[in-house]
Amino acid sequence: MSKLRCQRAGAVAAVGGLLWVGWAVALGVTGTESDPVLLAVVLSALGVVAGLYAVESFYGARIKRPGTGGTWLGILGGLVFAAGQALRIVTGNGEIVVGLGVLALVGGSLLTAVALVRTPVQPPWLGVLLAVGTVAFLGFEVSAWLALPYGLAWIALGQDLYRYDPPDGRFGDARGDYGWSG
Repeated sequence: MSKLRCQRAGAVAAVGGLLWVGWAVALGVTGTESDPVLLAVVLSALGVVAGLYAVESFYGARIKRPGTGGTWLGILGGLVFAAGQALRIVTGNGEIVVGLGVLALVGGSLLTAVALVRTPVQPPWLGVLLAVGTVAFLGFEVSAWLALPYGLAWIALGQDLYRYDPPDGRFGDARGDYGWSG
C-alpha cells in the first residue's frame, strides 16, 4: 500500500472513529436509536473497515497470521454489522445480522489488537486501547457509553496511520525491524 493510500485509509478510520464516538454519545444522551443514529453507525462501521484494511495493507507482512486473520475477520464483521444496521433502517429488522457482524468485528478487532501489541509497528498502547475498547463495546447493551472507547481507539489508530512517515523500505519489507521501537 502506498503511503498516500494508507494516509487516506487512516483518515477515513479516524473519521469512522469520530462518527462512532458521535453515535455513542447521541445514543447515550437520547437513549433512542433513531434513523440518523443508525446511519452514523453504518458510516462509522465502514470507517472502521477502512482502518482495518489500512492496518492489513500497511502492516500485514509484519503482524503475521493472527493479525492478518483478525483484520480480515474484522473487515467482514464490520461490513456485516453495517449491512445489518442499514437493514434495520430500511425494514426495522436485522438484529440477527447485526449480532453476527458484532461477533466477527469483535473477534477481528481483538486479534488485530493483540497483533499491534506484540509487533513493534505501533506504540503498544494503541493495541491496548483497541483491545480495551473492543471489550467495552461488548457491554453496549448495558450502556451505550461503553461503545465510546472503541471509537476513541480508532481515532487514535487512524490519526497514527495518517501521520506516520515510514523510513525507506517500510513498505513491503517484512524482515526489517521498523516501527516505533526501532
